[in-house]
Amino acid sequence: MKIVGRIGSPSYSIGKLYIYEHNSFRPSHRLVEDTEAELLRFEKARNEAIESLRIAYERTNERAGAENAEIFKAQIMILEDEEYNKRIRNNILADGKNAEWAVSESSRHFYELFTSIDDDNVRAKAMDIKDVTNKLIRLLTGTDNALDLKEPSILAAAYISPSELVQIKREMLEGIVMLEGSVYSHVVILAKTVGIPVVLGVYMPESLNGHEAIIDGVNGQVFTDPDEELKARYRQLIEEEDRQKSLLKKFIGVDTVTSYGRKVALLANIAGLNDVKNAVEYDSEGIGLTRTEFMFLDRETLPTEEEHFRAYKEIVEACDGRSVVIRTLDLGADKGAALLHLKEEENPALGKRAIRICLTNRDIFIPQLKGILRAAVYGDVSILYPMIISGDEMLQVNDMVREAKSELEAEGVPFGSVKQGIMIETPAAALISDELAGMADFFSIGTNDLTQFTLALDRQNRDLAQFYNPMHEAVMRMIRMTVENAHKAGIPVTVCGELAANPAATKRLIDLGVDALSVSPKDLLKMRKVICEL
Repeated sequence: MKIVGRIGSPSYSIGKLYIYEHNSFRPSHRLVEDTEAELLRFEKARNEAIESLRIAYERTNERAGAENAEIFKAQIMILEDEEYNKRIRNNILADGKNAEWAVSESSRHFYELFTSIDDDNVRAKAMDIKDVTNKLIRLLTGTDNALDLKEPSILAAAYISPSELVQIKREMLEGIVMLEGSVYSHVVILAKTVGIPVVLGVYMPESLNGHEAIIDGVNGQVFTDPDEELKARYRQLIEEEDRQKSLLKKFIGVDTVTSYGRKVALLANIAGLNDVKNAVEYDSEGIGLTRTEFMFLDRETLPTEEEHFRAYKEIVEACDGRSVVIRTLDLGADKGAALLHLKEEENPALGKRAIRICLTNRDIFIPQLKGILRAAVYGDVSILYPMIISGDEMLQVNDMVREAKSELEAEGVPFGSVKQGIMIETPAAALISDELAGMADFFSIGTNDLTQFTLALDRQNRDLAQFYNPMHEAVMRMIRMTVENAHKAGIPVTVCGELAANPAATKRLIDLGVDALSVSPKDLLKMRKVICEL
Protein backbone atom coordinates (compact mmCIF):
# COMPACT_ATOMS: atom_id res chain seq x y z
CA MET A 1 0.00 0.00 0.00
CA LYS A 2 1.28 3.44 -0.91
CA ILE A 3 0.90 6.22 1.67
CA VAL A 4 1.68 9.81 0.70
CA GLY A 5 3.21 12.00 3.40
CA ARG A 6 5.69 14.87 3.41
CA ILE A 7 9.41 14.99 2.70
CA GLY A 8 11.51 14.95 5.86
CA SER A 9 15.04 13.70 5.21
CA PRO A 10 15.61 12.86 1.51
CA SER A 11 16.96 9.31 1.32
CA TYR A 12 15.68 5.75 0.81
CA SER A 13 15.37 2.66 3.01
CA ILE A 14 13.82 -0.81 3.08
CA GLY A 15 13.17 -2.58 6.39
CA LYS A 16 10.78 -3.87 9.03
CA LEU A 17 8.48 -1.45 10.82
CA TYR A 18 8.81 -0.96 14.57
CA ILE A 19 5.70 0.84 15.84
CA TYR A 20 6.53 2.91 18.89
CA GLU A 21 3.65 3.98 21.10
CA HIS A 22 4.45 6.69 23.64
CA ASN A 23 3.31 6.12 27.19
CA SER A 24 2.20 9.73 27.25
CA PHE A 25 -0.94 10.82 29.05
CA ARG A 26 -2.36 13.79 30.87
CA PRO A 27 -1.37 13.16 34.49
CA SER A 28 -4.03 12.85 37.18
CA HIS A 29 -4.71 15.85 39.38
CA ARG A 30 -4.48 15.23 43.11
CA LEU A 31 -3.72 17.25 46.20
CA VAL A 32 -0.78 16.26 48.38
CA GLU A 33 -0.33 16.80 52.09
CA ASP A 34 3.46 16.58 52.24
CA THR A 35 4.38 19.31 49.76
CA GLU A 36 8.07 19.25 50.71
CA ALA A 37 8.29 15.55 49.83
CA GLU A 38 6.50 16.25 46.55
CA LEU A 39 8.94 19.05 45.79
CA LEU A 40 11.81 16.61 46.37
CA ARG A 41 10.20 14.22 43.85
CA PHE A 42 10.17 17.00 41.27
CA GLU A 43 13.76 18.05 41.98
CA LYS A 44 14.95 14.44 41.68
CA ALA A 45 13.19 14.05 38.30
CA ARG A 46 14.55 17.41 37.11
CA ASN A 47 18.13 16.44 37.98
CA GLU A 48 17.71 13.06 36.27
CA ALA A 49 16.35 14.82 33.16
CA ILE A 50 19.30 17.23 33.10
CA GLU A 51 21.77 14.38 33.38
CA SER A 52 19.98 12.45 30.61
CA LEU A 53 20.11 15.51 28.33
CA ARG A 54 23.81 16.00 29.08
CA ILE A 55 24.44 12.43 27.92
CA ALA A 56 22.33 13.12 24.81
CA TYR A 57 24.45 16.24 24.17
CA GLU A 58 27.69 14.25 24.36
CA ARG A 59 26.39 11.53 22.03
CA THR A 60 25.11 14.03 19.49
CA ASN A 61 28.30 16.05 19.72
CA GLU A 62 30.24 12.93 18.81
CA ARG A 63 27.92 11.73 16.03
CA ALA A 64 26.63 14.93 14.45
CA GLY A 65 28.79 17.81 15.66
CA ALA A 66 28.46 20.62 18.16
CA GLU A 67 25.93 22.64 16.17
CA ASN A 68 23.34 19.84 16.27
CA ALA A 69 24.10 19.06 19.92
CA GLU A 70 23.02 22.60 20.90
CA ILE A 71 19.43 21.27 20.88
CA PHE A 72 20.08 19.57 24.20
CA LYS A 73 21.82 22.57 25.72
CA ALA A 74 18.67 24.57 24.96
CA GLN A 75 16.53 21.95 26.74
CA ILE A 76 18.85 21.92 29.75
CA MET A 77 18.49 25.69 29.91
CA ILE A 78 14.69 25.26 30.15
CA LEU A 79 15.11 22.89 33.09
CA GLU A 80 17.40 25.43 34.76
CA ASP A 81 15.25 28.45 33.93
CA GLU A 82 14.18 30.43 37.00
CA GLU A 83 10.67 31.32 35.77
CA TYR A 84 9.93 27.77 34.57
CA ASN A 85 10.93 26.21 37.90
CA LYS A 86 9.38 28.94 40.02
CA ARG A 87 5.96 28.27 38.48
CA ILE A 88 6.21 24.52 39.07
CA ARG A 89 7.45 24.90 42.65
CA ASN A 90 4.67 27.37 43.41
CA ASN A 91 2.06 24.92 42.08
CA ILE A 92 3.41 22.29 44.46
CA LEU A 93 4.10 24.34 47.61
CA ALA A 94 1.36 26.97 47.46
CA ASP A 95 -1.42 24.98 45.75
CA GLY A 96 -0.57 21.49 47.03
CA LYS A 97 -0.62 19.92 43.56
CA ASN A 98 1.15 16.67 42.76
CA ALA A 99 4.42 17.08 40.85
CA GLU A 100 3.16 15.56 37.58
CA TRP A 101 0.19 17.92 37.45
CA ALA A 102 2.33 20.90 38.47
CA VAL A 103 4.80 20.20 35.65
CA SER A 104 2.02 19.67 33.11
CA GLU A 105 0.11 22.85 34.02
CA SER A 106 3.19 25.06 34.22
CA SER A 107 4.57 23.79 30.94
CA ARG A 108 1.21 24.24 29.23
CA HIS A 109 1.34 27.93 30.15
CA PHE A 110 4.72 28.43 28.45
CA TYR A 111 3.89 26.13 25.52
CA GLU A 112 0.73 28.07 24.67
CA LEU A 113 2.58 31.35 25.08
CA PHE A 114 5.28 30.35 22.54
CA THR A 115 2.96 28.67 20.03
CA SER A 116 0.81 31.80 19.89
CA ILE A 117 3.75 33.72 18.39
CA ASP A 118 4.16 33.48 14.61
CA ASP A 119 7.89 32.88 14.56
CA ASP A 120 9.70 29.60 13.81
CA ASN A 121 12.46 30.22 16.34
CA VAL A 122 9.96 30.82 19.12
CA ARG A 123 7.83 27.83 18.09
CA ALA A 124 10.93 25.64 18.13
CA LYS A 125 11.29 26.62 21.80
CA ALA A 126 7.69 25.52 22.34
CA MET A 127 8.58 22.05 21.02
CA ASP A 128 11.58 22.01 23.37
CA ILE A 129 9.22 22.74 26.27
CA LYS A 130 6.96 19.90 25.13
CA ASP A 131 9.91 17.48 24.98
CA VAL A 132 11.20 18.52 28.40
CA THR A 133 7.71 18.26 29.94
CA ASN A 134 7.13 14.77 28.58
CA LYS A 135 10.55 13.71 29.85
CA LEU A 136 9.80 15.00 33.37
CA ILE A 137 6.36 13.36 33.50
CA ARG A 138 7.77 10.02 32.30
CA LEU A 139 10.44 10.17 35.01
CA LEU A 140 7.87 11.06 37.66
CA THR A 141 5.54 8.23 36.60
CA GLY A 142 8.26 5.62 36.08
CA THR A 143 7.48 5.25 32.36
CA ASP A 144 10.72 6.66 30.94
CA ASN A 145 11.80 3.54 29.10
CA ALA A 146 14.49 3.90 26.43
CA LEU A 147 13.76 2.86 22.87
CA ASP A 148 15.45 -0.51 22.42
CA LEU A 149 15.50 -1.78 18.83
CA LYS A 150 16.64 -5.41 18.74
CA GLU A 151 17.20 -5.46 14.98
CA PRO A 152 17.62 -2.88 12.20
CA SER A 153 14.20 -1.27 11.83
CA ILE A 154 12.16 1.59 10.43
CA LEU A 155 10.85 3.44 13.47
CA ALA A 156 7.25 4.68 13.22
CA ALA A 157 5.68 6.92 15.85
CA ALA A 158 3.38 9.89 16.28
CA TYR A 159 6.37 11.87 17.49
CA ILE A 160 9.95 11.18 18.53
CA SER A 161 11.91 13.58 20.71
CA PRO A 162 15.58 14.36 19.99
CA SER A 163 16.66 12.73 23.27
CA GLU A 164 14.82 9.53 22.31
CA LEU A 165 16.44 9.54 18.88
CA VAL A 166 20.01 9.75 20.13
CA GLN A 167 19.47 6.80 22.48
CA ILE A 168 19.14 4.52 19.44
CA LYS A 169 22.25 2.95 17.94
CA ARG A 170 22.71 4.28 14.41
CA GLU A 171 23.10 0.80 12.90
CA MET A 172 19.68 -0.18 14.28
CA LEU A 173 17.80 2.74 12.70
CA GLU A 174 17.01 2.41 9.00
CA GLY A 175 14.46 5.17 8.78
CA ILE A 176 11.77 7.18 10.55
CA VAL A 177 8.06 7.59 9.81
CA MET A 178 6.55 10.32 11.98
CA LEU A 179 3.05 11.77 12.10
CA GLU A 180 4.03 15.11 13.64
CA GLY A 181 6.92 17.45 12.97
CA SER A 182 8.30 19.42 10.04
CA VAL A 183 11.55 19.79 8.12
CA TYR A 184 12.47 22.37 10.79
CA SER A 185 12.06 19.81 13.63
CA HIS A 186 15.16 19.05 15.65
CA VAL A 187 14.67 15.33 14.99
CA VAL A 188 14.57 15.82 11.22
CA ILE A 189 17.66 18.03 11.29
CA LEU A 190 19.54 15.39 13.30
CA ALA A 191 18.36 12.62 10.96
CA LYS A 192 19.53 14.54 7.89
CA THR A 193 22.94 15.08 9.44
CA VAL A 194 23.57 11.36 9.89
CA GLY A 195 21.78 10.26 6.69
CA ILE A 196 18.58 8.71 8.07
CA PRO A 197 15.56 8.92 5.71
CA VAL A 198 12.42 10.50 7.19
CA VAL A 199 8.83 10.76 5.98
CA LEU A 200 6.44 13.03 7.88
CA GLY A 201 2.67 13.26 8.18
CA VAL A 202 2.07 9.49 8.14
CA TYR A 203 0.34 7.44 10.86
CA MET A 204 1.25 3.78 11.19
CA PRO A 205 -1.22 1.60 13.15
CA GLU A 206 0.20 -0.92 15.63
CA SER A 207 -1.15 -3.73 13.46
CA LEU A 208 1.68 -3.06 10.97
CA ASN A 209 4.38 -3.74 13.57
CA GLY A 210 6.95 -6.10 12.02
CA HIS A 211 5.65 -5.60 8.46
CA GLU A 212 8.10 -4.74 5.71
CA ALA A 213 8.08 -1.20 4.37
CA ILE A 214 9.89 1.16 2.01
CA ILE A 215 10.64 4.76 2.97
CA ASP A 216 11.02 7.21 0.11
CA GLY A 217 12.18 10.38 1.85
CA VAL A 218 12.95 12.01 -1.50
CA ASN A 219 9.28 12.06 -2.51
CA GLY A 220 7.64 11.81 0.93
CA GLN A 221 6.13 8.35 0.45
CA VAL A 222 5.85 5.09 2.42
CA PHE A 223 5.05 1.69 0.89
CA THR A 224 3.85 -1.05 3.24
CA ASP A 225 4.16 -4.75 2.32
CA PRO A 226 5.86 -3.94 -1.01
CA ASP A 227 6.08 -6.58 -3.74
CA GLU A 228 9.40 -7.85 -5.12
CA GLU A 229 9.30 -5.64 -8.19
CA LEU A 230 8.95 -2.46 -6.09
CA LYS A 231 11.68 -3.59 -3.68
CA ALA A 232 14.03 -4.27 -6.60
CA ARG A 233 13.42 -0.77 -7.96
CA TYR A 234 14.21 0.85 -4.61
CA ARG A 235 17.27 -1.33 -4.08
CA GLN A 236 18.61 0.16 -7.30
CA LEU A 237 17.91 3.67 -6.00
CA ILE A 238 19.69 2.85 -2.72
CA GLU A 239 22.67 1.41 -4.61
CA GLU A 240 22.85 4.54 -6.78
CA GLU A 241 22.67 6.72 -3.66
CA ASP A 242 25.56 4.75 -2.11
CA ARG A 243 27.49 4.97 -5.38
CA GLN A 244 27.13 8.74 -5.44
CA LYS A 245 28.42 8.94 -1.86
CA SER A 246 31.42 6.82 -2.84
CA LEU A 247 32.06 9.02 -5.87
CA LEU A 248 32.22 12.06 -3.62
CA LYS A 249 35.09 10.48 -1.69
CA LYS A 250 37.12 10.59 -4.90
CA PHE A 251 37.15 14.36 -4.55
CA ILE A 252 39.24 14.20 -1.38
CA GLY A 253 42.64 15.66 -2.26
CA VAL A 254 41.39 17.12 -5.55
CA ASP A 255 42.02 20.81 -6.27
CA THR A 256 38.83 22.87 -6.27
CA VAL A 257 39.15 24.16 -9.84
CA THR A 258 36.49 24.52 -12.54
CA SER A 259 36.93 22.77 -15.90
CA TYR A 260 37.89 26.17 -17.36
CA GLY A 261 40.66 26.70 -14.81
CA ARG A 262 39.07 28.98 -12.19
CA LYS A 263 40.36 28.20 -8.67
CA VAL A 264 37.90 28.58 -5.79
CA ALA A 265 38.89 28.00 -2.17
CA LEU A 266 36.51 25.62 -0.37
CA LEU A 267 36.31 26.22 3.36
CA ALA A 268 34.24 24.90 6.28
CA ASN A 269 31.83 26.53 8.71
CA ILE A 270 32.24 25.11 12.22
CA ALA A 271 30.56 25.62 15.58
CA GLY A 272 33.24 24.16 17.84
CA LEU A 273 36.11 21.70 18.14
CA ASN A 274 34.06 18.63 17.25
CA ASP A 275 33.22 20.01 13.82
CA VAL A 276 36.93 20.32 12.97
CA LYS A 277 37.24 16.53 12.73
CA ASN A 278 34.64 16.42 9.94
CA ALA A 279 36.14 19.46 8.22
CA VAL A 280 39.56 17.79 8.09
CA GLU A 281 38.09 14.40 7.10
CA TYR A 282 36.24 15.96 4.15
CA ASP A 283 39.36 17.84 3.05
CA SER A 284 38.49 21.43 3.87
CA GLU A 285 41.13 23.91 2.71
CA GLY A 286 40.58 25.89 5.89
CA ILE A 287 37.96 27.17 8.30
CA GLY A 288 36.02 30.03 6.75
CA LEU A 289 33.78 30.63 9.76
CA THR A 290 34.13 29.60 13.40
CA ARG A 291 30.91 30.38 15.26
CA THR A 292 32.01 31.31 18.78
CA GLU A 293 28.52 31.35 20.30
CA PHE A 294 29.26 27.95 21.87
CA MET A 295 31.49 29.84 24.32
CA PHE A 296 28.52 31.78 25.73
CA LEU A 297 25.70 29.21 25.83
CA ASP A 298 24.56 27.11 28.79
CA ARG A 299 26.62 28.92 31.43
CA GLU A 300 26.03 31.38 34.25
CA THR A 301 29.17 33.52 33.90
CA LEU A 302 30.92 35.13 30.95
CA PRO A 303 33.79 33.11 29.49
CA THR A 304 37.19 34.26 30.69
CA GLU A 305 40.12 35.20 28.47
CA GLU A 306 41.77 31.91 29.42
CA GLU A 307 38.67 29.90 28.42
CA HIS A 308 38.53 31.70 25.06
CA PHE A 309 42.24 31.07 24.49
CA ARG A 310 42.11 27.36 25.28
CA ALA A 311 39.03 26.74 23.10
CA TYR A 312 40.44 28.58 20.06
CA LYS A 313 43.93 27.12 20.53
CA GLU A 314 42.46 23.60 20.40
CA ILE A 315 40.62 24.43 17.17
CA VAL A 316 43.69 26.02 15.55
CA GLU A 317 45.92 23.06 16.48
CA ALA A 318 43.32 20.52 15.30
CA CYS A 319 43.25 22.25 11.89
CA ASP A 320 46.86 21.15 11.38
CA GLY A 321 48.16 24.22 9.57
CA ARG A 322 44.93 25.19 7.80
CA SER A 323 43.82 28.81 8.08
CA VAL A 324 41.13 29.55 10.68
CA VAL A 325 38.67 32.46 10.61
CA ILE A 326 37.14 33.12 14.03
CA ARG A 327 33.97 35.22 14.10
CA THR A 328 33.42 37.28 17.22
CA LEU A 329 30.22 36.91 19.24
CA ASP A 330 27.08 36.92 17.09
CA LEU A 331 24.20 36.69 19.53
CA GLY A 332 21.10 38.83 19.90
CA ALA A 333 17.72 38.79 21.60
CA ASP A 334 16.50 36.15 19.13
CA LYS A 335 19.23 33.67 20.11
CA GLY A 336 20.84 35.35 23.08
CA ALA A 337 22.53 33.50 25.88
CA ALA A 338 20.80 34.09 29.20
CA LEU A 339 23.95 35.47 30.80
CA LEU A 340 23.98 38.46 28.42
CA HIS A 341 20.73 39.71 30.05
CA LEU A 342 19.44 41.04 26.74
CA LYS A 343 16.13 42.85 26.76
CA GLU A 344 13.27 41.33 24.81
CA GLU A 345 12.91 43.12 21.46
CA GLU A 346 10.00 43.29 19.05
CA ASN A 347 12.36 42.79 16.12
CA PRO A 348 15.60 41.25 17.40
CA ALA A 349 17.05 40.82 13.89
CA LEU A 350 17.23 44.62 13.74
CA GLY A 351 18.16 45.08 17.37
CA LYS A 352 21.14 44.95 19.69
CA ARG A 353 23.14 42.03 18.39
CA ALA A 354 26.58 40.91 17.26
CA ILE A 355 29.12 43.77 17.04
CA ARG A 356 26.63 46.14 18.67
CA ILE A 357 26.81 44.08 21.86
CA CYS A 358 30.60 43.82 21.68
CA LEU A 359 31.23 47.54 21.17
CA THR A 360 29.02 48.44 24.13
CA ASN A 361 30.27 45.68 26.45
CA ARG A 362 34.02 45.77 26.97
CA ASP A 363 33.83 42.87 29.48
CA ILE A 364 32.50 40.65 26.68
CA PHE A 365 34.65 41.81 23.77
CA ILE A 366 38.15 42.36 25.22
CA PRO A 367 38.53 38.85 26.75
CA GLN A 368 37.42 37.29 23.45
CA LEU A 369 39.83 39.42 21.42
CA LYS A 370 42.70 38.58 23.78
CA GLY A 371 41.88 34.87 23.56
CA ILE A 372 41.89 34.96 19.75
CA LEU A 373 45.15 36.94 19.62
CA ARG A 374 46.82 34.43 21.93
CA ALA A 375 45.57 31.49 19.86
CA ALA A 376 47.10 33.11 16.76
CA VAL A 377 50.54 32.11 18.09
CA TYR A 378 49.66 28.52 17.11
CA GLY A 379 48.51 29.00 13.51
CA ASP A 380 47.08 31.15 10.72
CA VAL A 381 44.21 32.99 12.43
CA SER A 382 41.88 35.75 11.22
CA ILE A 383 39.18 37.63 13.12
CA LEU A 384 35.79 38.23 11.48
CA TYR A 385 33.42 40.94 12.74
CA PRO A 386 29.66 40.44 12.19
CA MET A 387 27.01 43.08 11.43
CA ILE A 388 29.41 45.94 10.65
CA ILE A 389 27.50 48.77 8.95
CA SER A 390 29.95 51.69 9.06
CA GLY A 391 33.59 52.65 8.93
CA ASP A 392 33.20 54.29 12.34
CA GLU A 393 32.38 50.88 13.85
CA MET A 394 35.59 49.44 12.40
CA LEU A 395 37.55 52.32 13.91
CA GLN A 396 36.04 51.44 17.29
CA VAL A 397 36.90 47.77 16.72
CA ASN A 398 40.49 48.67 15.88
CA ASP A 399 40.74 50.74 19.08
CA MET A 400 39.62 47.75 21.12
CA VAL A 401 42.01 45.40 19.30
CA ARG A 402 44.86 47.80 20.14
CA GLU A 403 43.67 47.86 23.74
CA ALA A 404 43.66 44.05 23.87
CA LYS A 405 47.20 43.93 22.45
CA SER A 406 48.42 46.56 24.91
CA GLU A 407 47.05 44.56 27.84
CA LEU A 408 48.75 41.39 26.61
CA GLU A 409 52.04 43.22 26.15
CA ALA A 410 51.82 44.68 29.64
CA GLU A 411 51.14 41.22 31.05
CA GLY A 412 54.02 39.71 29.09
CA VAL A 413 51.69 37.26 27.33
CA PRO A 414 52.65 36.27 23.76
CA PHE A 415 50.16 36.83 20.94
CA GLY A 416 50.21 36.44 17.16
CA SER A 417 49.36 38.66 14.23
CA VAL A 418 45.88 38.32 12.76
CA LYS A 419 44.06 39.40 9.61
CA GLN A 420 40.79 41.24 10.14
CA GLY A 421 37.64 40.64 8.11
CA ILE A 422 34.25 42.29 7.84
CA MET A 423 30.99 40.42 7.34
CA ILE A 424 28.90 41.96 4.59
CA GLU A 425 25.36 41.03 5.60
CA THR A 426 23.40 44.26 5.28
CA PRO A 427 22.66 46.51 2.29
CA ALA A 428 24.42 49.30 4.24
CA ALA A 429 27.68 47.34 4.33
CA ALA A 430 27.40 46.36 0.66
CA LEU A 431 26.72 49.95 -0.43
CA ILE A 432 29.81 51.29 1.38
CA SER A 433 31.95 48.23 0.66
CA ASP A 434 34.39 50.49 -1.19
CA GLU A 435 35.05 52.35 2.06
CA LEU A 436 35.10 49.21 4.22
CA ALA A 437 37.48 47.44 1.82
CA GLY A 438 40.20 49.86 2.84
CA MET A 439 39.73 48.87 6.48
CA ALA A 440 39.80 45.08 6.16
CA ASP A 441 41.99 42.23 4.97
CA PHE A 442 39.03 40.28 3.56
CA PHE A 443 35.24 40.25 3.26
CA SER A 444 32.88 37.44 4.14
CA ILE A 445 29.34 37.69 2.77
CA GLY A 446 26.58 36.35 5.01
CA THR A 447 23.88 35.71 2.42
CA ASN A 448 21.20 34.68 4.93
CA ASP A 449 20.95 38.10 6.56
CA LEU A 450 21.86 39.95 3.37
CA THR A 451 18.86 38.36 1.66
CA GLN A 452 16.41 39.07 4.46
CA PHE A 453 17.50 42.68 4.84
CA THR A 454 17.66 43.38 1.10
CA LEU A 455 14.21 41.90 0.49
CA ALA A 456 12.71 43.25 3.76
CA LEU A 457 11.58 39.73 4.48
CA ASP A 458 11.86 37.73 7.73
CA ARG A 459 13.65 34.52 6.77
CA GLN A 460 12.32 32.78 9.90
CA ASN A 461 8.70 33.31 8.85
CA ARG A 462 7.62 30.09 7.17
CA ASP A 463 4.58 31.80 5.65
CA LEU A 464 6.97 33.94 3.58
CA ALA A 465 9.02 31.01 2.28
CA GLN A 466 7.66 31.39 -1.25
CA PHE A 467 8.98 34.97 -1.37
CA TYR A 468 12.41 34.24 0.13
CA ASN A 469 14.85 34.11 -2.77
CA PRO A 470 18.59 34.38 -2.03
CA MET A 471 19.21 34.50 -5.80
CA HIS A 472 17.02 37.57 -6.23
CA GLU A 473 18.70 39.96 -8.66
CA ALA A 474 18.93 42.65 -5.96
CA VAL A 475 20.94 40.25 -3.74
CA MET A 476 23.16 39.28 -6.67
CA ARG A 477 23.88 42.96 -7.38
CA MET A 478 24.83 43.49 -3.73
CA ILE A 479 27.28 40.59 -4.00
CA ARG A 480 28.69 41.85 -7.31
CA MET A 481 29.19 45.36 -5.88
CA THR A 482 30.94 43.91 -2.82
CA VAL A 483 33.25 41.70 -4.88
CA GLU A 484 34.18 44.50 -7.31
CA ASN A 485 35.01 46.91 -4.48
CA ALA A 486 36.98 44.25 -2.61
CA HIS A 487 39.05 43.31 -5.65
CA LYS A 488 39.80 46.97 -6.41
CA ALA A 489 41.29 47.14 -2.91
CA GLY A 490 43.13 43.85 -3.42
CA ILE A 491 41.25 41.79 -0.82
CA PRO A 492 39.43 38.42 -1.28
CA VAL A 493 35.75 37.65 -0.75
CA THR A 494 34.20 34.52 0.79
CA VAL A 495 30.52 33.60 0.80
CA CYS A 496 29.62 31.79 4.04
CA GLY A 497 25.80 31.80 4.07
CA GLU A 498 23.47 28.99 2.96
CA LEU A 499 23.79 30.14 -0.65
CA ALA A 500 27.39 28.90 -0.64
CA ALA A 501 26.15 25.29 -0.43
CA ASN A 502 23.44 25.68 -3.08
CA PRO A 503 24.63 24.08 -6.35
CA ALA A 504 22.07 26.15 -8.28
CA ALA A 505 23.94 29.30 -7.23
CA THR A 506 27.53 28.09 -7.60
CA LYS A 507 28.22 29.18 -11.18
CA ARG A 508 26.59 32.57 -10.60
CA LEU A 509 28.71 33.21 -7.51
CA ILE A 510 31.90 32.20 -9.30
CA ASP A 511 30.99 34.36 -12.30
CA LEU A 512 30.50 37.28 -9.90
CA GLY A 513 34.13 36.79 -8.83
CA VAL A 514 33.72 35.22 -5.38
CA ASP A 515 37.08 33.80 -4.25
CA ALA A 516 35.96 31.22 -1.69
CA LEU A 517 32.89 29.34 -0.48
CA SER A 518 32.52 28.30 3.17
CA VAL A 519 30.02 25.53 3.84
CA SER A 520 29.05 22.91 6.42
CA PRO A 521 31.65 20.09 6.59
CA LYS A 522 29.10 17.59 5.25
CA ASP A 523 28.68 19.70 2.09
CA LEU A 524 32.38 20.06 1.28
CA LEU A 525 32.76 17.13 -1.12
CA LYS A 526 29.40 17.78 -2.78
CA MET A 527 30.42 21.36 -3.51
CA ARG A 528 33.89 20.36 -4.72
CA LYS A 529 32.25 18.01 -7.22
CA VAL A 530 29.90 20.78 -8.36
CA ILE A 531 32.75 23.26 -8.84
CA CYS A 532 35.07 20.80 -10.60
CA GLU A 533 32.31 19.83 -13.04
CA LEU A 534 31.35 23.40 -13.97
